[in-house]
Amino acid sequence: MSAQPVMEHNTAPDRTALDSKVPEKGVIPVAGGKGGTGKSTLTANIGVGLALLGYRVILVDGDLGGADLHLFFDQVAPSRSLSSFLTREASSLKDVMLSTSHQNLKLICGGNELIGTANLPFLVKEKLMRHVRGLEADFVVLDLGAGTAFNTLDLFSMSNHGLVVCTPQPHARVDAYGFIKNVVYRKLRRAFSRNKAVLDRIDHFARTSGRRSGRIRELIDELAAVDVGAAEQAAADLRCLRPRLVLNQVRNRRQLEDAGRFIRLVEEYLSVSMEYAGYVRADINIVQACERRRPLLLDNPGSPAAQDISSLVLNGLGVADRLQRFGPVNDGKMADIARAHTRASGTYECAREGARK
Repeated sequence: MSAQPVMEHNTAPDRTALDSKVPEKGVIPVAGGKGGTGKSTLTANIGVGLALLGYRVILVDGDLGGADLHLFFDQVAPSRSLSSFLTREASSLKDVMLSTSHQNLKLICGGNELIGTANLPFLVKEKLMRHVRGLEADFVVLDLGAGTAFNTLDLFSMSNHGLVVCTPQPHARVDAYGFIKNVVYRKLRRAFSRNKAVLDRIDHFARTSGRRSGRIRELIDELAAVDVGAAEQAAADLRCLRPRLVLNQVRNRRQLEDAGRFIRLVEEYLSVSMEYAGYVRADINIVQACERRRPLLLDNPGSPAAQDISSLVLNGLGVADRLQRFGPVNDGKMADIARAHTRASGTYECAREGARK
């Protein structure tokens, strides 16, 4: 087997000054083209990582019809969920918010029990997105369902910098590419929904050249023949779209090289400048943490995958430690902070005792 990717840790000195500056609230959608890529696992752990850095974080399970994010926080049968908000039993998302073991981290569970929530009416979906934007938090992390349903595409498009989670398998890359392609077409169709001539040209291209090897820049050229201003707007919108790739379940270095080729393919055919956020190694500790219904960053913060997730938060997402305890590259410090939290919350020894049994 090829050598495992190894993270190098910076030994920058600790800093203890409190930083009063908080970044502008960010919505971080987490999606992918297929199920089984580990989106929910990463969402839970990214949320924990951001909370450990001192930020107020709200996790929202947007996988309507297949919600499972609550299981990472030992919420087997949550008393409140997104369904209560969608059916107007609750007037705001705050009313269905649940606490976790970390005071900075809150959870809004998805709604599996309500038939039809996977296909929200337009106005209901717009209301949901409006309330998500209005949540009082530094970061809102959205766990989205697999596939390319309009709900998923529109929630992902709440940010131009959403995370696309992909495993190294070829079919997973195909599905991830298809997801980004659908995001592009959905974005363009929504932008020109009231311009019939432009919309017809987009739909025609999607049915013909776009189904084969047609490049999106060819579509932009076709739009220019119909409406120069629309073509310029479409190109500008796509320049702003910069999703970030997370390669999950990595087993060797060659798979990291495949990620680079995938990013170049997206640039060439979809005119989207995708960014590489990082990777997470395949690690049995992830499975064990899931079985204990705990995020890996709290269950085993020193494990290889936990180190990768820490690096993803600090370096891939570019989020600094709000308390200025360490520099952006020194992700090893995150494990110490996680251990201190789990001890303080009284869950660390319980988890370890359960593992021994």
